[in-house]
Amino acid sequence: MSVLERPAQVREVVGALAGVAGLALGAFTVLNRPLVGVGVYAVAMVAVVAVHSRTERTVFDERDEALAQEAAQLTLTAFGWASAGVFPALTAAWGLGYFEWGPASSAVALSVAALYLTYAGLLFALRRRR
Repeated sequence: MSVLERPAQVREVVGALAGVAGLALGAFTVLNRPLVGVGVYAVAMVAVVAVHSRTERTVFDERDEALAQEAAQLTLTAFGWASAGVFPALTAAWGLGYFEWGPASSAVALSVAALYLTYAGLLFALRRRR
């Protein structure tokens, strides 16, 4: 029996490869080897597609979709609550002269803002469609 014959094992392989892809991209970027990171990422993601496409059974079903939706909801909730406390505190600290918005903190703030603006836009679009 091959690894590709059992959906649970295919999910594990796909998850491991995706994890390696993301970690390699981040790690090699930090190590100032971004092209190596992109290369490892690309190879791992091609492997994800190859593994997923070679299986003949359903790999992801309604349960997986429900878990993904719940994880996404909890992620947005966690980031939302953290942002509700962290960013006003940092802004107050900046106003009092205890904090400076550097490139990294500004990038994080803008990324979180982009995340929630995307969410709001998609929520608006979905509500209008239904």
